[in-house]
Amino acid sequence: MVAHHLASSEVIADVVLADVDADLAKKTASRLRRPNVRAMQLDASDPRALAEATRGCRLVINTALPRFNRGIQEVALEAGLDYLDPANDMDPFASADRWVDQGRTAICGMGEDPGLSNVFARYAADGMDRVDSIKVRDGDTASSPEHPFIALFSPETFIEETLASSRIWTDGRYETVPPFGAFETYEFPPPLGPLPVYSVDHEEVDTLPGFIGKGVRYVDFKLALDATTVQTLKLFRDQRLLERGPPGGPSPRKALFAALPKPVDLAGHVDGFAAVLVEVTGEKDGHRVTHTLYSILGHREASERFGATATAYLTGTGAAVGAILLASGVIKKPGMFSPEQLDPKLFFPLLKEWGIEVRERITQERDLA
Repeated sequence: MVAHHLASSEVIADVVLADVDADLAKKTASRLRRPNVRAMQLDASDPRALAEATRGCRLVINTALPRFNRGIQEVALEAGLDYLDPANDMDPFASADRWVDQGRTAICGMGEDPGLSNVFARYAADGMDRVDSIKVRDGDTASSPEHPFIALFSPETFIEETLASSRIWTDGRYETVPPFGAFETYEFPPPLGPLPVYSVDHEEVDTLPGFIGKGVRYVDFKLALDATTVQTLKLFRDQRLLERGPPGGPSPRKALFAALPKPVDLAGHVDGFAAVLVEVTGEKDGHRVTHTLYSILGHREASERFGATATAYLTGTGAAVGAILLASGVIKKPGMFSPEQLDPKLFFPLLKEWGIEVRERITQERDLA
């Protein structure tokens, strides 16, 4: 999806698609049918190969697994290139000063969530005098008649995130939550409705408390998981199917991920809807206000219009918007940034142009006086 948007943009001259799976890169390039797109094989763990692949480029967009972030960032920084990724690993902002020194810009965590969620949070927070809480909700009603278990983004990342402990920012400190903790039923806008959600380890909880400011006292991220998915995830864990196995021996982990459907193959085979929603509560002119922003997209609609699942489209479009703003010079301040550190109003016109409708709801709860 990122390549689809960039290849058709007037501000992008050429697009290089690089992947460890050369056939996948070539297939994607062929599907785009653009003369300015070419494909190549690349091992993202090889610094020399990375340096060679990025020669002559201006911007590196890293959609590999987060464990490759540091190495790719280092190559981009040394080559004097701008950089963007849709997911953080550990704290990437410790090296922010180096990007300032090089005069280059990096945007970290610019996809759907994180990404659009951070932009929504900043937009709502900008309209408040004080921010009390930020609640990020990822809702999905995806189901497939062909696959009993699906992951709409990297299965490895999805399973690791949901089975890990998470954190919630509460009154100036982090509270650790066990896997499948902080359960609640959250009322999403139609057509999703009420869904069970759980606290999941996510970037927004790391960055929003510090970068939004305004006295924010509470930040969480909760993901919708139905009962069958929760039971399956626990089965993977309890049956030790995520173990890597001995060197050179059988690996339950490899066998499991090889058996799961790839997200790229799910377009057109998934029903339901995906939603990214952010609910910000605070104070404005002496009144307590809740400002909710959200976007909802159907998986079938996304497949018919864009040839992708709704999750892939929301994530890829978020990344592409950030990339276009970088490549066009609209965002040019040097440094390393989380999306909520940037002007949120810059993102909305391109989101609308590319078919992502952002809705908002503002409610005044009571007079604080």
